[in-house]
Amino acid sequence: MATNPPFSNSYIVTNRLYPYTFLPDSTAYVVPLPPGELYFSTTNAPYDQTPDDYSYVTKNGDTFMSQLQADLEKTVDANGQANLAVYIHGLGNTYDDAITGTAALGSALFGSGYTGLVIGFSWPSYSDLVAPLASYYATSRPPQSTSGTIRDNINGSTGSFVTLIQALLALQVNSQAVNLNIISHSEGNFMLVLGMEALSQAGVTSGISNAILLAADISAVLLQQGQWGDALTGICGAVTVYYSGADADLCYSNYEFFAFHDQTYPTRLGLVGPYGYPAASTIPSSVTGIDCSLVTVNLGSPLNVHSSYLSLPQTLADMSSVLSATAPTGRAQLPGTTLPSYYLSPTVNQAAGFSVHQGIFRRRQGERSLNRSWR
Repeated sequence: MATNPPFSNSYIVTNRLYPYTFLPDSTAYVVPLPPGELYFSTTNAPYDQTPDDYSYVTKNGDTFMSQLQADLEKTVDANGQANLAVYIHGLGNTYDDAITGTAALGSALFGSGYTGLVIGFSWPSYSDLVAPLASYYATSRPPQSTSGTIRDNINGSTGSFVTLIQALLALQVNSQAVNLNIISHSEGNFMLVLGMEALSQAGVTSGISNAILLAADISAVLLQQGQWGDALTGICGAVTVYYSGADADLCYSNYEFFAFHDQTYPTRLGLVGPYGYPAASTIPSSVTGIDCSLVTVNLGSPLNVHSSYLSLPQTLADMSSVLSATAPTGRAQLPGTTLPSYYLSPTVNQAAGFSVHQGIFRRRQGERSLNRSWR
C-alpha cells in the first residue's frame, strides 16, 4: 500500500452563505445558501488539514469537478470502478472544523486501507460553543423553517445536498458510474436522512453503495420501515450503523433535546443501534449494526467517545472494509442473535493510521463541546 495518498487535491463543498464568517454563532451569518446552491473549494495537496489553504471558494464547480474527475481516476479498483466517499460532519463544526475533520478522516481511512477519495459536505452548523444549547438546536419537530436553529439550517440544506449528490452520481470513470458512499457523524445523520428524503423526491432511487452512520443523533427506530429513514435505506445499497452505549454526548442529547426527537422511542440510534427496539424484523436486511462499546472505553473520559469513531483503529479498519467491499476482520456476532448485528473486538486491528490529527484530536471535539455546555 502507498505511504501517501496519490491525490493531487483536497475537496470540500458547502452551502454556508458565509463559509469564512468571523461570527460562527450568529443566526444572521450561519445560514444556508438559497436551495440548490453550493460553494466549491479545493487545495493542491491531498487531505490538507490547513483551513487557510482553502481560502478560494467559488460557486462555479467546473474546476472542482474536473480536478475531482482526475483524482478519481487514481482510485480505480480491480473492477475498473472509481471510488468516492462524502463525509457529512455533525453539529459544533465551523467551516474550518469541517475542512480539518474531512481531511483527517480521509487520511486516517487511507492509512487503514481505503484507497478511494474522501471529500466533505459542510452544512451550516454553529461552533461548539453554542451547538449543545437547546435554544440553538431546534424549535419544532420536524423543523419548519429553513434557517435559524441547527435543525432549521439542516432543513434549508436539503436542496443543496441534492445538487451535490446528483452531480456526483453523474460522474463516470472508465465509462462506469463512480462507486459513491456517504459517511455521516452525529447530527450529520439527520442531515443525511432529510437529504435522502429530498433526493427521493427528486426521483433518485439508487446509486449510493453504502451509508455509514457514526454516533447517530437520531431515533433508534428511524431505520425501521415506515419511519423517516425509508429513503435512506431505499437509495443506499447498504447501511452500516456504528454505535456505543458509552457515548456521553448522546446521553446528553437524549435528555436536553428530548422534545425534538421521537418521544415514543427517544433512545438514540448511536447508543443502542438499529436492533435495540422491538419489531426489528421490519428493518431492511441491508442494515447492519456494529456495537463499538468494547473499543470506545478507556479513552481517558466518556466525553471522548462521541468523536472517537473517526480515529479509532478498529472502527477505521471496519469502515475501510465496508467501503472497499472486503471481508471485515474485527467483527463478532452479537450473542443470542442471527441478525446482521455484530460487535468490534478491541484486540483486532489495533495499528493506528498516520493522520496528522488522528486520535485524541477528534475525540476531544465531543469533550470540548460538552464541557462548554455544562459551564
